[in-house]
Amino acid sequence: MDSTRIPYKTDDYGNLMYARVSWSTASQSPKPVALIYHGGGLMIGSSEMIPNVQTEYLCFKGFLVVAPNYRLVPQVSGRQAFADAVQAYDWATTDLPTLLQAKHSLAIDPTQVVAMGHSSGGTLALHIASCRPLKAATAFYPSLFLADPTTSMHQPTTAPPFGLMPDFTPTKEDSASIEPAGLQVSEAPLALPGSIPQPRNKWQMHVIKNGQWPQTAQPDGDYAAMDPMTRVSARWPPVMIVQGEVDDVPGSGLELTERAEREMKAAGVREVVVEVVAGERHMFDLPPSVGTVDTGPKWLAVVRGLEWLASHVGRV
Repeated sequence: MDSTRIPYKTDDYGNLMYARVSWSTASQSPKPVALIYHGGGLMIGSSEMIPNVQTEYLCFKGFLVVAPNYRLVPQVSGRQAFADAVQAYDWATTDLPTLLQAKHSLAIDPTQVVAMGHSSGGTLALHIASCRPLKAATAFYPSLFLADPTTSMHQPTTAPPFGLMPDFTPTKEDSASIEPAGLQVSEAPLALPGSIPQPRNKWQMHVIKNGQWPQTAQPDGDYAAMDPMTRVSARWPPVMIVQGEVDDVPGSGLELTERAEREMKAAGVREVVVEVVAGERHMFDLPPSVGTVDTGPKWLAVVRGLEWLASHVGRV
């Protein structure tokens, strides 16, 4: 697998923002495009969060895999992060094929596009399904129904890890780290178990723990801007949601996934499949062992989600 970082846009200060672009040279036929959006609640994360084993699987299915970074809250709103996700789609289907043909002699088929993502990245994949042509989408444990004020994202939580963290009031130095001058952050690492959380990680945990995520991510209160389920229609492509059975992270969970399944089917989405992963929680697929050492039920559920994408562009 070959992989490189390519700038696809700039932030409002002119700083380059990157997508990680990966492919295999095993096949010379025109490659369909798979967009993968990382998670992190629109507040942390980057394309580096996406498991290499999932990228490799899609590459060896013949895809060009494009994993864009996008600007993070609080320097932009959730609406602007969603707009970055759309801009990444547009770039991947217009400018990028020409660039890769010239630089790497790669043939890309920009009419054969799928999208997937993890957590809030799964929500972004569903957003793309609502506004751009896709052959299929796979959302791993997405945040759902953010426009509904009765859902868990609007409520305080005791669920780990958020409920285990002390409240956090940023110092002046912390705030400068979270919102640096002259840069809109589009890459911020996830706090690893056993590590000391950075100010941005502590701030994100505090916001979600206290039920303040919606108003922080979208201060004008237009939560529908971050809720693709308000735009579901029969024009959507086939959708699979891969959901941990006991996921209790605010905004995600089996109950919300089953509600989304019912509403998509009622709206006329032609194929809707839910893959429930027994006994698993949020981000069950992100540990490096899944798909390498651990090839059991968690990895098999991931494979079904990836094969869903491949099957809809004839890459079985």
